[in-house]
Amino acid sequence: MLKTLRLQKRHFSQLIVALGISLFALISTWGIPVTFAQDALPSAINPVTSVIQVGNLISAPVIVDGYELFRVAMKIPIEADKKQNNPSIIQRAKLIENEIHGILDNRLYGGNFAKGFNPDTLTITVKTDNQGNSQILVSDQDQLQERVIFTVTPQDAEYNGYSVQVWSDKLATIIKKALMRGYEHRQPAYLYQASLWSLGLILVSSLLSFAVYLLQKNLSKKTQNLNDKKQELTLEQNQITNNLTDSDDSASISEITTKLQQWHTRYNTNQFKKLVLKLIQLLIWAFTIWKIARLFPQTRFFAHWMSRDPLSILIIVILVGIAIRISTLLIDYLLKSFQDEHRNFNLSSTASQRQELRFSTYSVVLKGVSKAIWISIGFIVALDSLEIPVAPVVAGLGIIGLALSFGSQNLIRDVLNGIFTLLEDQYAVGDYITVGETSGYVEYMNLRITQIRGKEGRLTTLPNGSISIVHNQTKDWSRIDFKTTITYQTDIDFALDIMKKVIEEMANEPDWQNSILTPVLLTGVSDLADAGVELEMRIKTRPGTQWTIAREFRRRLKLAFEQQGIEFGRHEQAVFLPEVAQWLNQQSVNNGYTDE
Repeated sequence: MLKTLRLQKRHFSQLIVALGISLFALISTWGIPVTFAQDALPSAINPVTSVIQVGNLISAPVIVDGYELFRVAMKIPIEADKKQNNPSIIQRAKLIENEIHGILDNRLYGGNFAKGFNPDTLTITVKTDNQGNSQILVSDQDQLQERVIFTVTPQDAEYNGYSVQVWSDKLATIIKKALMRGYEHRQPAYLYQASLWSLGLILVSSLLSFAVYLLQKNLSKKTQNLNDKKQELTLEQNQITNNLTDSDDSASISEITTKLQQWHTRYNTNQFKKLVLKLIQLLIWAFTIWKIARLFPQTRFFAHWMSRDPLSILIIVILVGIAIRISTLLIDYLLKSFQDEHRNFNLSSTASQRQELRFSTYSVVLKGVSKAIWISIGFIVALDSLEIPVAPVVAGLGIIGLALSFGSQNLIRDVLNGIFTLLEDQYAVGDYITVGETSGYVEYMNLRITQIRGKEGRLTTLPNGSISIVHNQTKDWSRIDFKTTITYQTDIDFALDIMKKVIEEMANEPDWQNSILTPVLLTGVSDLADAGVELEMRIKTRPGTQWTIAREFRRRLKLAFEQQGIEFGRHEQAVFLPEVAQWLNQQSVNNGYTDE
């Protein structure tokens, strides 16, 4: 019942958010009434808002009140020709923008809401100057005297695919519509309507943001529960690690590693949901600010600026973050699917445990590689969005990387050795290995380093390039090389028979039968020492269980030897002291004389 209620509550919250977002999208795209709406501009206008090159021509946009009206063009180069004192393409576009804004914002008629012309008598004309160039002129046959907006060049017409005369006529229509729209958007009626729409957008955004906040609060509770669970798992892991002697049972290490991997999967999923909600909340308010700025002609420049560099960089950062999170979840999902598929192959418990360790290691490495790839892609896309040439930057980074590679050969060696370690399955997370004087369980590894948790919880970090010889004591199977010493007076065959019986009894018990693969691989006398006869027995076990089995075997063998009266060998030494011997002889003589 409780589970059903939780599902209904979750579905209800999702439905509320979906409806809210839909309502928000509907309101935000529902335009201001037709009398205040933006007039459609000719479809032949190039929508690109940056300086671009087409053939031997370059163009720049003319933007008024946040709307791109048209593009002006000229031949390369972009920079101003100082010898001929000609403006650059960007400067030319800015001069035209200033002319149009000057007409809109000049207070020719006075009053609180200034207007720079009479809309009833506004006239846009096209005239030809003495050099044969077409000029766009504006007047209202009243206080706005006839003034030249700009001169249409053959490059302008060629770039837009018209003759000079046809393009000049089209520009006259475009400029008149832009001036009328600018005039209308500066009137009290429009500003009042825009203010009401702004308040409505703020109200809807606040409601949506509050709904997202409630979902975030719910996820925060789940995060707290996961953190509490992580503390329990960490405490359990520390207890296992701190109880290690020379080595310990890797089965418990493998189990805790699997639990931690599952915890990371749930935690990553939860963090991804929180990230999505935060991004939704950020986008709600960013879109609200952008939409409100678009409503008022005085702030449209800010909306235009937001829609370019800051917005593109923000979108890139958001998409890269989402891509990294999705890649993390996909890697966990795919590896979990592969692991479940391998379980269906009826693998042995040892092989299944080995697969879990390998998949855990692959998960760590693949997540690191995918993160690096997505960040690199985001960096390149960000450069392109900022109109920074990508090819020279990538080539420069390649040269820098090549130069650094000569000084970072150790790093390259670490990465290559890490790749071969994974491909050859030399060891994985959870394995007990020995590298030089360092022994312990592999707690973390990537392409560059390997971290080993040893005695007293000591964490040792080794560059992969420094690992030339590694001893893996928990791969495929393990073995106990057990040795003990008995006295020379003991029946050797009887003692060996006792040892066999003890280990065979253990192998038949449910607690040990899955861990002891072959009770007796080899048995016999390995040495004749001063302390006694050294007996040896070799036992094949499941990987990582050899130390636990050896401890229990020693305990049982001692009890069995004591029960059968078999003594363990020990060092005996006779010390001869002449003075003491002479004194003892003298005492014997004296005692004999006294007896007589």
